[in-house]
Amino acid sequence: MSTSYSNGSLADGAAIAGEGTLVIEPKYRRPDLRYPVQFVHGAGSDALYCLSPLGNQNTLTQMVAAEGYSATSGENGGPQTWGNLTSLRGVDAHYARGQTLANVKTGKTALISGSMGGLISMNWAAANRAKVSCIVSVIPVCNVTDIVTNNREGYAQFANSAYAGGWSEATYGAGHNPFTLSQAGKLAGIPMLFFYGLTDKLCTPTWPEQMKQHAGNNLTLVPLQSGHDYDSYAAVNQPMIVDFLNTYNV
Repeated sequence: MSTSYSNGSLADGAAIAGEGTLVIEPKYRRPDLRYPVQFVHGAGSDALYCLSPLGNQNTLTQMVAAEGYSATSGENGGPQTWGNLTSLRGVDAHYARGQTLANVKTGKTALISGSMGGLISMNWAAANRAKVSCIVSVIPVCNVTDIVTNNREGYAQFANSAYAGGWSEATYGAGHNPFTLSQAGKLAGIPMLFFYGLTDKLCTPTWPEQMKQHAGNNLTLVPLQSGHDYDSYAAVNQPMIVDFLNTYNV
């Protein structure tokens, strides 16, 4: 695996909140072309999150590269964008960059994410279904309204600040709340693999479990005996993620 990092934005040449951009080269070139992978970081992080030893996230990235996948990681438009329009434009930029990488199959991307990155990935996928091969997410944010209404772990302020006038289900839910999107069938048909914490107090297990009822066999849930922290990332079955990519990111 080799990486190249820049503190400039792919979209306009200027850094967005200092997040930077990262291109991850595979360890070898696959004889069969596969769609690229895009890492989507969570709140308070940046493009380098997928290289972090915290929660063994770097190990997963190495495994993805060892399997021959090219990947990108980059801007969400800021560390606390909570699935808003700015964050979706960041995914747009990295989707476009991924399509230009050497030895990739074009037209789609796989999204690997965590926490707020899961929220962003699902929102972007719902708006760009034809461009998504599959989604993998660890402790994903599935219901923004629940977080704001109950001020889960004090994060209501961050979700409110990401939206003009504050978060409102009536105003933003139909385009920016994964649980609402799932209810409306806007994530139907997209293969998804979620690792969620049974003691997670921010993204409570109620919501991925209810989303499973909407998505059926398209959503695979893997419960973890952990909460919303790096212990959850460390508990993830990483070979399962690689197998998932090999099944659906083709």
